[in-house]
Amino acid sequence: MSLLFLSLLFTLSCHSQADLIGDTCKKTLYPDLCISTLRSNPRSLAADVKGLALIMFYATAVKATATLNQVNVLLKKTNDVVLIECLENCASEYASALNEIFTANKNVGSDIFAVKGVAADLVAETQDCEDTFADGPYKRKSPLTAENDVLGDLAGLVIEIVDSLG
Repeated sequence: MSLLFLSLLFTLSCHSQADLIGDTCKKTLYPDLCISTLRSNPRSLAADVKGLALIMFYATAVKATATLNQVNVLLKKTNDVVLIECLENCASEYASALNEIFTANKNVGSDIFAVKGVAADLVAETQDCEDTFADGPYKRKSPLTAENDVLGDLAGLVIEIVDSLG
């Protein structure tokens, strides 16, 4: 009997947490990305809304790191001077963003709203990277558009979840 009770309690707890993720994410611009990102992290099962914001912030940091690594790979593969200049600008934007992310991560316990500011800066930095390719006399298609779009969307989700805290 007690095993049945524990099983039922666990099921209700998981369902309640799934509802928190769903309820939080359905209020965002990208609910599917929000849900899939949060559900991919097992820590989200025990998190409150602040915890969900931090998990999304962590996912954003992981994506920013992966994108910077991709920029560095592209830099090694090209001899195109204009492409190198554009990619170096993006590398600088991402290095700056990662520095801000790691600094904010240290203060996250005391100031969740600092995370929002860093996420807003990251949205701007992804756009600055894209603008590097679109502006100037040597306009070209950015090889990072997909990554910049996802990263900007993740950072936007951080902002929305933090905003939901009030």
